[in-house]
Amino acid sequence: MLGYFDHFPEKTKTELRTAHFVEGSGEDLIPDGIYLFTEYFCTNPKCDCQRVLVKVLRVESEESRPEEVATISYTWNEHTDSIWTVVNADMPNPFLDPFHRQTRCASELLEFWYDMVQRDTAYVDRLKRHYHELRAAHSEPSVPSWTTSSGTSSAASPKTTTTSTLTRQERRARKRKLAQAKRIRKSR
Repeated sequence: MLGYFDHFPEKTKTELRTAHFVEGSGEDLIPDGIYLFTEYFCTNPKCDCQRVLVKVLRVESEESRPEEVATISYTWNEHTDSIWTVVNADMPNPFLDPFHRQTRCASELLEFWYDMVQRDTAYVDRLKRHYHELRAAHSEPSVPSWTTSSGTSSAASPKTTTTSTLTRQERRARKRKLAQAKRIRKSR
């Protein structure tokens, strides 16, 4: 996952979504401050997950360093491949990513962000455009995994996998992730 604004820093002035919460704004569970909604996308050419990780950073003051307070996972295509179809069937979309830091106000930020996505289709279109822009900026000619950088075949035969067959380790990791996400969802 690469940060869109890390690759296109000039667009932070025009395309970075922000929110400013002040006391009495109706969002009393979210502490005062400016919140930046930064975007991270997969650039693996073999994957077309159509997902974004939105890291929410809180800026308390101009002198303070931004603090990560929530990470939201969101897809605009819930049926991109068989693995994500299963995950999306068991988890809400969007959800708080259990592999990233979440603070006590993360659930409220998720609700705020989701309401924003529901109301602002131009923002969703921008996320989709950013996904394709970053992938295009990092695309390389596809080289099969069984060839070396010089293009010659390696002695080992190519490893074939399908997206529907997971290793035991992958199944255990997915099961842990789903259990954590369910606990987070129940705690809301």
